[in-house]
Amino acid sequence: MKADSGSAGGGNDWLAPLLMTLAVQSACSFLIRLPPVVAPILFMDRGIDSSAIGYLAGIGMVGSMTFLLMGAPLMARVGSVRTLQLGLVGGALGVVLIAIPSPALLVAGVFLMGLGYGPSVPASSDILRRAAPQDRQALLFSVKQSGVPIGGMLGGALLPPLIGLGGLAACLVASGIVALAIAACIEPVRKHIEPEATGGAPLTLRSFLSADNLTVPIRVLLGTGGLVRLSLSGLTLAISQGVWLAFLVTILVEKLGLGLVAAGTLFAIMQAAGIIGRIALGWVADRIGSAAVTLKAATALSAICTLFLALIGPGSSWPLLVMLALVAGATVTGWNGVQVAEVARLSPPGRVREASAGATLLLFSGYVVGPALFALAVKSSGDYTVPLLAVAALTAASILLPGGARPRGSLTPPEPDGSRAPPAH
Repeated sequence: MKADSGSAGGGNDWLAPLLMTLAVQSACSFLIRLPPVVAPILFMDRGIDSSAIGYLAGIGMVGSMTFLLMGAPLMARVGSVRTLQLGLVGGALGVVLIAIPSPALLVAGVFLMGLGYGPSVPASSDILRRAAPQDRQALLFSVKQSGVPIGGMLGGALLPPLIGLGGLAACLVASGIVALAIAACIEPVRKHIEPEATGGAPLTLRSFLSADNLTVPIRVLLGTGGLVRLSLSGLTLAISQGVWLAFLVTILVEKLGLGLVAAGTLFAIMQAAGIIGRIALGWVADRIGSAAVTLKAATALSAICTLFLALIGPGSSWPLLVMLALVAGATVTGWNGVQVAEVARLSPPGRVREASAGATLLLFSGYVVGPALFALAVKSSGDYTVPLLAVAALTAASILLPGGARPRGSLTPPEPDGSRAPPAH
């Protein structure tokens, strides 16, 4: 397969890389959903307070961000596909640690699962950028990103029945087997598109902890003006998405007076619409030839959805709420694939992995900071309306941010020692 994104896509050369990255993204998302899904049983068995799930979620995010900061030498040395495989193996090892009744190993296991999730964006972006045809990149990136809600839906649908059938142990064993099976199944694809290691420097603790390596994702990001604007837009969209995912059910129950089953149904509808929305927005971006315009449209609709959620009250009709869940799923949670594809397109030559890591760091920061600040705002105001209006305003303001074509003279920072990425051609 040719690695140049400009010439890639002859025949169906892109299909195997797409299916591989989609499978990995779904498996990683499935694993990252395991702790919150099994938490009630796990914590009850081990006498842990249920509020600890909030801390575990943060620990998993720290694991992912750790890879984004430090993972460049590994990707350069072993290649993007092998890095995805190692991430899945690390996630499976995290599941093993969770199965051992020890608070310290529980923390270590969740951290490892987050660490294993970390490569799913930068390594997959590198693979798809080289494999996907230019006129299908937004669509194919969006299909890959649909693995996030797919993994979440599979986790919610399969893990509780597994616990009911065989207990917590069976659930954990099955989850680890899924990760290892995907890692093994993508080996033939790795041999086809990355038959050898890419020749990076030998891996040492110094190569991971060097100042050059720890700062390269941010330096690549800051060195390309269009990426900065695009990533800041992604940060605001991530804040909005994080708030919706964390608080929608609670808002529907406490603000609108819905029952838990009805609220959960609307949340599931939003998740399903997110899968369709990601693919649809990717198709639109390729069709009109502008990811920036597509992102602005999605951002506008996202802000309108949040505004609507802030203003509606008890007694709202069910069809209206279903329509809100559908539109919000397609926009509030559907923009990711187009944004990831545009980050890859604007990245300096040979630096897709580093630029994607830097942009994803900002996104993950939004997922962490957004819900936390929103919770503080709700506690301070005593109501959801004003905080939701603030999120809607922030989202609307970000319409001004997405960049267009790569600016001339974009600065490509010097390669960090031991983490040189392969050329993209």
